[in-house]
This record gives sequence, C-alpha cells and structure tokens, in this order.
Amino acid sequence: MKFLAVSPEAGEWTKPSPLAGAVNQLTLASARTGTETLTVSPFYPRYLGDESNYHCVFRGVEKLRNMPFEVWTGSNPLFAYIRYDNYFNRPAVYGENKIPYGDNHLRFSYLASAALAYADAIHFDPTTFCGHDWGGALMAPIAKTTYAGPFGDHPFFFTVHNITYDFHVTESEIERIGLPRTDYNMNGYEFWGKVSLLKAGVFYAKKVLLPSPGYCDGIVRNHLGGGLSGFLERNQEKLKGIQFGLNYPFWDFNIKAQQPIEMAKKAARSTLASFLGKDFEHRMVMFCNLGPESGRTSETLATLLGDINKLNIFVVVGAPQGSSEWDYYNTVANQEHSHMAVIDTDQDNLMVRSTLAGSDVLFAANPTEPSASMVLKSLACGTIPLTGHDVGCANLLSNYVGDFATANAMLVDDSAAPDQMIRKLKNAVQLYSSNQDNWNYLVRNAYQFRYEWDRTISQYLLTFGET
Repeated sequence: MKFLAVSPEAGEWTKPSPLAGAVNQLTLASARTGTETLTVSPFYPRYLGDESNYHCVFRGVEKLRNMPFEVWTGSNPLFAYIRYDNYFNRPAVYGENKIPYGDNHLRFSYLASAALAYADAIHFDPTTFCGHDWGGALMAPIAKTTYAGPFGDHPFFFTVHNITYDFHVTESEIERIGLPRTDYNMNGYEFWGKVSLLKAGVFYAKKVLLPSPGYCDGIVRNHLGGGLSGFLERNQEKLKGIQFGLNYPFWDFNIKAQQPIEMAKKAARSTLASFLGKDFEHRMVMFCNLGPESGRTSETLATLLGDINKLNIFVVVGAPQGSSEWDYYNTVANQEHSHMAVIDTDQDNLMVRSTLAGSDVLFAANPTEPSASMVLKSLACGTIPLTGHDVGCANLLSNYVGDFATANAMLVDDSAAPDQMIRKLKNAVQLYSSNQDNWNYLVRNAYQFRYEWDRTISQYLLTFGET
C-alpha cells in the first residue's frame, strides 16, 4: 500500500503545532506498518529551523496554474516540502492579526497541485490520498480534473481535525482552484453564495475521518458542525470518528524510571510543589489547563472557585501568559495564594506534563478539543480526569461509581453544569482523603491505559481497505 497525504502543516518543525504534531504522528505510525508513506506540506522557513538542514530534490511546474515549484526534504524522507516563498515565507501560516490571507485558496490549491505533480513525476502511485483540514481539501477535485490521467480514480480520504476551521472564496475563483463548477450548489461545495473549501473536502471524500468517536457523534447529534450541520447530516454515512493516539514516549513521565506509579507521582508532586514554592500539605492537587480548546472550562471553574476553596484542594491553573484567563486567575491566586497557583502553559508541553504528573485530578469542564488529547495525557500521567460523558474519548473511559476494578475517570452527564462538577469533585476529595489505597487503584488504572498512534493508524488502514 502507498499513502500520499497533503497537509497545510506537517514535518520537522522546531515546535510543531497541534495539527502538525497529529499529522506527523499519523505519518510515522503509517510507516511503521510497512506502508510506503509520503506527507507533503509547505516549506515554511520560519517554522522549519536551520535552512541548511534541508535541500532541494526536485524542480517542476504544476499543471493547475502552470507555476514553478521546488520540492525540499530534510532528514526524514517521509516528509517533502513544497517551496514557493511568495506563498509560504510569511509571518504566519494562515493570516495575521486574526485576518486570513486573502489568497489562501491560491496558496493551498497550489500546494495540492504541486504535490500531485511531484508524485506523478517520481512515479509515486498511491493506493489512496489523504488531505488534512481545509488546507488539504482541494487535493481530491484537483486530482479528478487537472490530474485525471494518473490519479482521477484514486480514492480520497479527508481528515478534519477541527470542523470549525474553514476558508471561503468567491464563486469567480472556482476554476482557478481546480473545482468542477457543476458541483457548485448547496449539496456540493457552495456555502451562502461562496465556495467552502471544507465542504469541498467532505463532498469529494470517500470517508471523512474525525479525531474521536465522541467528536463525530457530537457533529451529527449536537450541532457542532460550524454552520454545516445540515450538509454534514446528509453526508453522515461518510463520517467516521477514529480516536487520535498519544505520543507516550513523551507524555508518560515515568517511562524511563519505570517506578511504581504511586512512587513516581509522589516524587512529581514534590517537584511541582517546589517549583511553585507552595506546600500542598495533605491536599488533593487539581490541575485545570485553559488552552484554546478548553471550551467552557474556565467559566465553570470561575463559578465554582468559592466552593472549591472550601474543600481540601490545591488548585493549579494553566493558562497562556497575557491571556484573559491568565490575568483573571492570577488576580484570584494572589488573594488565595495558600491554595491556588497559576502557571504559564503557552505551547510548553514540558510544563503541562510536569504539572499533570504532580497533580491528582484534571478538571476538564466541557472541553472542545476534538480528540480530547488532554484527557489522554492526564491518564498517561496517572491523573484522574474529571470531565463529561460527552468528551471526545469518553467511550474509552471507565467511570468510578464505587467499583475500583476498571475505573479510571470521574464522569458527569454534563461537564458544563457546575452543580454536577462540584458534586463529583466532592466525591473525589472524599475518596482521596479517606482512603489513599483505594485512590491508588484509580491511579494505577489510569496509568495502565494506553491508546497509541499505532492503534489510530490501524483503524485508518482498516477504513481504507473497507472503502
């Protein structure tokens, strides 16, 4: 099997974005199965680090708009980069100051066309194509039109990492980006009189793969479709949720020492207390990470802080420095410094990992992260997630309701409901304070859970085969 993927973000970034990180893991896991894999993305000088680590391996002209392109590679042959500095040597990937670049449709249709031209030139004939998010969505229509000779019959699989991200262009641009005009209608890629690149990806895909079963279910049932609910419901037979995995060599803080997890967490707790300059005493440590996809977690936490501060809990809030959450919770922590602290978690995975390792509970109230990776990270650190049955990976969790045999989480029906969250949190504190041995059953269950990227890619390959 051969696998060709196009993504707007991927490869050897000095600090991978969430999208690049997920695409990279899918690529590496695919290669481990023996699949011949090539992932193509733009060459971003600002993100790929020292340019001397890369070299040009191919020059050609793509067929969509007859523009020249170069292909560069680095140390990992699984990744190839399309270089065209007028498009990709910019301060940001998609836009600046929350304003998207007006030519994004040209930039990423060029990426898809150049990737197909390169694959054709080197005789890389894939069994299937995969595009990632709206930036990789035009691969399918371009293959069916501009590259119909070599690739017109190849199946296209579309991975949507977050359904709320899209890019719209005017009808006049249809031919310039390789879309068949006959499909410009409400059942195709038309969206309120414009072209939706996301709809195009869904429309031309054999299957649309989403990063967790819970997220897929939420799109169909709970109107999470970002304005595309009706269209997605009509195409729901294409939608499939496949749980994204976790990079355990990084997130398992105990993977090298291989200590009993209770001992490892005790040491991590002491390290965290020293870092914060705090004395946790005998309190349960609760971590609340407030990132871009934390949803209503901050709102629920703020509602409950008065009640939480009456419990035997030390609260650690993680937030990007300079954000509104950072400012608010720092103000509160200054008043409640004996049992609350705030840390800067802006793109610092090491900080998140060490805080999770030193904590007992993760407070995740209605997070919107499609893959719910923060919950998996919590489990990898032996930290009990307090969240809802509707979280993306909830089908993998076992709720504690008095039985320690398999329980690895504290779940409520509606994690955005403050009354349900505080009730469950009180149960957790009671269990933690009254019987540490029983609490450790949950910790061991959480830590023993594993969902690697190899499990994700095995489901991808099964889906490709079935389709």
